[in-house]
Amino acid sequence: MARPKAFHPTTALDCALEVFWQQGYKATSLQDLLQAMRLSKSSFYETFGNKHALYLAAIDRYRNTTLAQYVDILSAQDHGCQAIAAVFAALIEHLDCPEGRRGCFMQNAAVESAPHDAATAARVRDSHHTFEDAFYRAIRRAQLQGQIAMDKDPRALARFLTSSMYGLLVLGKIAPGRQALEDIVVVVLSTLA
Repeated sequence: MARPKAFHPTTALDCALEVFWQQGYKATSLQDLLQAMRLSKSSFYETFGNKHALYLAAIDRYRNTTLAQYVDILSAQDHGCQAIAAVFAALIEHLDCPEGRRGCFMQNAAVESAPHDAATAARVRDSHHTFEDAFYRAIRRAQLQGQIAMDKDPRALARFLTSSMYGLLVLGKIAPGRQALEDIVVVVLSTLA
């Protein structure tokens, strides 16, 4: 009979995600991960396979927790424009604190690993499509409610909002200040009028 694990895999995965987020994939050593996760090598390999498999699991975990919160904001509001404004307001709150200077874990993966790692690229693409589709649905709601003109292309607007969100997340890494972020968001949201 197998012994029960002396650690919680999700907690260990969250610790690994933090290390990857702070250091990046390449700069993170197995020793860094073992120390942060408080695991032996045997427990690490038995539970997570290898560093790359753990990295992919961390990307999935980030998508299903942190990114899902933003998608939920876009879906939860009845009024499409309010939902879109709420997402950008949440981004500003995140970027206006020290943690926001790490950027978005998914975007960091897009820049560092996706160009040469098909599995990472697929996850980044999937995340991108999830956001674009969530913005699209919010825009369509707003159009049906008369908040956005029907002659505006909802898919093109969704793509613009998604790229604007990514731009803010990258810009936030250099801490431009809250006013600068708010100014950008005002202009972004003005495209919906």
